Amino acid sequence: MQTRAWRALLALVVIGIAGGAFAQPTTVVIQPEAQPAEGQPAAAAVVLTPEAQAQLSQADRLRAEALKSEANKLFVDGRYKESIEKFSQAYDINKDINLLYSMAVSYQSLEKWEGCVTYMERFLEKAPVGPKRDRAENTRVSCDARIERDQQLIVTSTPPGARIFIDDKQKGVVGQTSPDKPFTTYLRPGQHTVWLELDGFEPVEQTIEVQQKEPFRMAVTLTAIKNMGYVFVDCSVKDATLYVEGKNIGLTPLEKPIAHPAGPLQIVVQRDGYTRFQKEITVRKGELTTVDAYIVSLETPTTWRTGLGWTMNAFGALALGGGFTALYFANQEYNDTDDFEQLALFEKLGYGIGGGLLALGTSLVIWDSVRSVIPEDQRNPDYGKPVGLPAKTSAVPFNFGVGPGGVAFGFSF
Repeated sequence: MQTRAWRALLALVVIGIAGGAFAQPTTVVIQPEAQPAEGQPAAAAVVLTPEAQAQLSQADRLRAEALKSEANKLFVDGRYKESIEKFSQAYDINKDINLLYSMAVSYQSLEKWEGCVTYMERFLEKAPVGPKRDRAENTRVSCDARIERDQQLIVTSTPPGARIFIDDKQKGVVGQTSPDKPFTTYLRPGQHTVWLELDGFEPVEQTIEVQQKEPFRMAVTLTAIKNMGYVFVDCSVKDATLYVEGKNIGLTPLEKPIAHPAGPLQIVVQRDGYTRFQKEITVRKGELTTVDAYIVSLETPTTWRTGLGWTMNAFGALALGGGFTALYFANQEYNDTDDFEQLALFEKLGYGIGGGLLALGTSLVIWDSVRSVIPEDQRNPDYGKPVGLPAKTSAVPFNFGVGPGGVAFGFSF
């Protein structure tokens, strides 16, 4: 029985070898198991040929390259979390250690220092000696140092939506409290100053002490301003910086009016390359004051008016020249001849047409140079739209507190 099976198997192998000279390589071969149990026929096992394995590997390589390319594009766009996912999928396919390096750099860009260290160490386990290995080691050391140096600051506020400034208000807003999740950032251990501002509420300023061992948590309850009015700065352009009493409020356009105690107030709006707006206003209790901050570009790009104007000036100058030429030749003729009459007509036409073209051309050039210009992509699309008072918010007792990991503070009014 076993002899007949081996003969049949041998015949199949011979046929396969002979057919390989005239046909494509087969994708499977039949092989017996190494040693069947006594009294049992040999079982056949299906395995891929080297050619089939190469085809499968090529498909995997193409899939991995596609994922890597997509991950690189996501990284360039600043979508680091999504790029990490794609790099990881590609690594699962081809085990390319360079993808570990890319994941580590993505974690570094997210300021996720633990992830950066983990994946860079995995890369360094197999990375060959060279400049990239040196860069990887430097990055690992840097991320590891950030883990040791920085600690989390976690901030919540009631009500949410408060703007957060840390250490230097002139640098602008670093974040905003949210009803969905607390604001989180990393700070070096030591003293820091934190400001919270929310329109219609008293601002909060507090010095905190961040410890190395655990996160610092702030829970702030804001109190409403009682003697309060509202200011809405309507700016003609986007991305201009708004200063109220010298404080950086943010970029235009504003989403809603700013709440401010009644009294005098200085408004400044400025943007590089634009005129500067400054105005003193008076805020009245319970009223909305709208400030029209119209600023324009300092650079006035030329339009068709300038080209047409200079062209008309050129033709006007030629026409005037023709008029003077006609005058010259007319003076050589008797004033009762036909030639004199014709030259006198040309003289008048030259003066009239030339003067008119010069006047119109010069007007177009001047118009183009002094007109107020705001590029379309920098215009505020909501400029000039009416704005109403925001919904009133009831006063809330003020309390400032710090949860586990920090020192508690409290004030009552």
